[in-house]
Amino acid sequence: MKLTDSHTHSEFSPDSRMRMEQAVSQAIAAGLGGVIITDHLDIRAPKGDDSFLFDPLEQQKKVELLNSLHPIEVLKGIEVGMQLHTMAEVKSFVARHKFDQIIASVHFVDGIDPYYGEYYVGKDQDTAYGRYLETIYLCIQEYTDFDILGHYDYITRYAPFTERIIHHSKFGDILDQIFRFLIQNGKALEINTNTYRKKNGTIPVLDTAVLKRYKELGGEAISLGSDAHDPERIGEKFDHFTEVIRSCGFRYITHYKNREAQFTKIHLHR
Repeated sequence: MKLTDSHTHSEFSPDSRMRMEQAVSQAIAAGLGGVIITDHLDIRAPKGDDSFLFDPLEQQKKVELLNSLHPIEVLKGIEVGMQLHTMAEVKSFVARHKFDQIIASVHFVDGIDPYYGEYYVGKDQDTAYGRYLETIYLCIQEYTDFDILGHYDYITRYAPFTERIIHHSKFGDILDQIFRFLIQNGKALEINTNTYRKKNGTIPVLDTAVLKRYKELGGEAISLGSDAHDPERIGEKFDHFTEVIRSCGFRYITHYKNREAQFTKIHLHR
């Protein structure tokens, strides 16, 4: 079986430069078996930004059309941005619609968007990274209607620090709490290849000890998403990270269809 890119953004996300048709065409060209369109839902974003919302009915109508026209699976997804003070609104929004897959992610910490750099001011790296992980743990206990925890190391993407890595040796206590929750509740952990691109002069690093610990605790479900906002990034670095995932003891890559886990066996490249 071929891999599915389980995290992509179309014209229904305000920060995307990719139309849904382009995502599908590029997925076919990249030899993927499917693509899941997971546009942003970030209710009450900082500074009154209400642009990270979309109409699932319109988005899904287009997904269904493209799925009928192409030889690969095109599935209906959403990326829910978690904030503790918006959980009731998120739950209400999601309950009104049917998705194949729901990714839950943290984009804002204590009302601040790390993308713009303000979040890191006055913090050392341990404080900045640790608070992000604590926020994830608090949020997933409040909002459980999801399939995949998105980009647990998002906070390293825009960090100004020399060390841009979530070390299990430093953050093991909170990471283990997150992993145990995911495992006990049948959720998947995402490896998001958008994190491992050059930003602020360097490329963040994936600590494989994190994946090995997740596996040791009983974690089996690992998803792989490009978080593509541009066509050329669909399936980016999938060969590399599939091998990384395999080397940490995992046999399958997971995505979701009709909210049920689909497992694609990892094949060795020779």
